[in-house]
Amino acid sequence: MGMIRTARSYDAVAIARLCGELGYPATRQQVLVRLAAIEAAEAVVWGAEDDAGDVVGWIHVGCCAQLLGDARAEIFGLVVAARARGSGVGHELVERAGQWARERGCDSVCVRSRVERERARHFYLREGFASDKTQHVLARALG
Repeated sequence: MGMIRTARSYDAVAIARLCGELGYPATRQQVLVRLAAIEAAEAVVWGAEDDAGDVVGWIHVGCCAQLLGDARAEIFGLVVAARARGSGVGHELVERAGQWARERGCDSVCVRSRVERERARHFYLREGFASDKTQHVLARALG
């Protein structure tokens, strides 16, 4: 594997492609707007390069201050290109996110994984995550 670094605007095409692999199609322009918003928040996107310098994975993590407990980090998204899965890229991205969170005073990292993503759930369990609770995630559009 190459290196893990902060994602930049020139990574937008590769990030959009990886979003599509995860089932969340995005355009280059949408990714650019989202990266700018993430940069303005207490969050970061790390990209993983292969030895050729191609982005083969990314992780989006942010700090969440809360009244009900100490600050924690949340992984909002993680994807590794199909061709790079099983190579340690996901592990390295999770480790980097944990280091970033510790530097910001977070005492834990959480992640939400869709029920049908069994492979992702097993990945997180291997990474030391434990099932905390089952919940419904509800959303309301703000028309």
